[in-house]
Amino acid sequence: MAERRDLLAEGERATLCQAASERLAALPVFASAGTISGFVAIQNEIDPAAALAAAGRRGAVVALPRVSHGVPRLRFHRAQASDTLVPGPFGLAEPAATAPEVDAEGIDLMLVPGLAFDLAGRRVGYGKGYFDEVAARIKGKGRGLLVGLAYDFQIVDRCPAGEGDVSVDWIVTDRRAVACEARP
Repeated sequence: MAERRDLLAEGERATLCQAASERLAALPVFASAGTISGFVAIQNEIDPAAALAAAGRRGAVVALPRVSHGVPRLRFHRAQASDTLVPGPFGLAEPAATAPEVDAEGIDLMLVPGLAFDLAGRRVGYGKGYFDEVAARIKGKGRGLLVGLAYDFQIVDRCPAGEGDVSVDWIVTDRRAVACEARP
């Protein structure tokens, strides 16, 4: 999937990202979320920046992850469109450590990246479990909606899932928004 993302021409990638952002912003669950965590796209991932900026303009709290060396490994910090992101581990851009921290358990909607998703909400990420760790805490509190964001070609028939993997509730792509079926 990473190779297939890399094959997208820059103009095509921009068009697909815009379509996915518009589809995401139009979802009632996104439009009503008060606190949204996103991510900064890397390695030609679909970019949620336009949808996150729209959420910020409507008054939602937008948070982005910072990688921590302690537990929890991801901490979320408030990010506004005018904020400058700083280099973090693994080549990630993240909010400055001085940006106000947002309690992960208070996140209403969490966007998660991935290499592949299936319609049961299973996801193949990058193998480190950072997002699954936070998603499990949010879901453990009985709140939060998890939304996978991907190009439509990243939806596959079946993704492998382990005990620590947390399924997404929705998948939004450049072509569709899918409420996921419960996984067996």
